[in-house]
Parts: sequence; C-alpha cells; structure tokens
Amino acid sequence: MTILVALTIIVILAMQAAAQLWGHETPPLYKSVSLVAFAVGTVFTGLANVTWRWLWRRVPSFNRWLFPDFNGAWTGIVQSTWIDPATGKSPGPIPTTVTIRQTLFDISVKMKTGESSSYSTRVIAEAEPQADCYRLWYSYDNRPIASVQHRSSRHEGVAWLEVSLADDPDKVTGQYFTARKTSGDIEATREDI
Repeated sequence: MTILVALTIIVILAMQAAAQLWGHETPPLYKSVSLVAFAVGTVFTGLANVTWRWLWRRVPSFNRWLFPDFNGAWTGIVQSTWIDPATGKSPGPIPTTVTIRQTLFDISVKMKTGESSSYSTRVIAEAEPQADCYRLWYSYDNRPIASVQHRSSRHEGVAWLEVSLADDPDKVTGQYFTARKTSGDIEATREDI
C-alpha cells in the first residue's frame, strides 16, 4: 500500500510539473525530480518488460535468483479424484494442455481438456530457491462445453503448478481443488516457449 501511495504521489507531481512546463513555467525542484523519476521509471519498466525473456535466456541464473520463465504450451494429464456415481470409478487420466503467458509483471494460466477450459482469475508466484521449488498458485474459472454441462457444471477452483529447476525445468506437477469438492493431480511437459 505504501508503494502505491508513493507512486501515486510521484505521478501526480510529475503531471503537475509537465503541465507547468507546458505552460512555460518553471516547476519547483521536487516536481521536476518527480517528472524525471516518472519518465525514467516508465522507460525502464517498458524496456524491462520487453527484454526480460531475452535476458532470462542469456543469463540462466536469473531463473534461480528471481523466478523461472514458465511461458509456453505444456501438454500432459489431469487425474481427478472424482468418482462417477454410475460406475463407482474415477475417470482415467484426462489429456490436457496448459498455456502459461508470463511477462515481468503479469502471469496468466489457461488449461484446456476435451470437455472444458479453465482461465486463471488470479496468479501468485512463489519461490523457494533453497528447496528448488518454484510455484504458481492460481484461482480459476472452469467452463465446460455445452454437451457435458448436464454432468459437469461450471465451477471455480484453485490450483498450483510447480517446477524444480534441478530435476527438469520443462516439467510441471501440481494439484487442483474445485468448488465441487473434487481435486486432482496435474502433470505437464513444456512443448514450446
């Protein structure tokens, strides 16, 4: 909250300085400093967001020091704990595709199976470098296709995907939990970046 308040003050002072300069007035020093800080911060943020993946590829240590690049299409399986009341059995592994889009400031996760699509509504990145554990926690909204909605309703849930850089940076494992009181395991391998 403190950071947001400080950034808001800097932006307001920078806008006042820009308006004074536009009106051919000399702004006070604190407004001029705010304008310069805002301009430099905006340029730096824009450049960092555009070049971060290039940097991560050139300096692999960033994966451990900061956070790994999860970008890409991942294919794998979901194994649900749901028990079909008609058969009394859990369905077998369900093929899935997980698409992760990660920028320096934002991450989104989409999971698609033959029967539904899930879209992240919030994502939190968690790093435990000492344990070689890097996780994406996310909440999601699942939307089944129309032909299965009689047995699979739209629902919300939470999930996590974890990578171990020492074991295989292109393999994620995780779990999910739904509002329908079911859960399951996720395994996927990165197909592209």
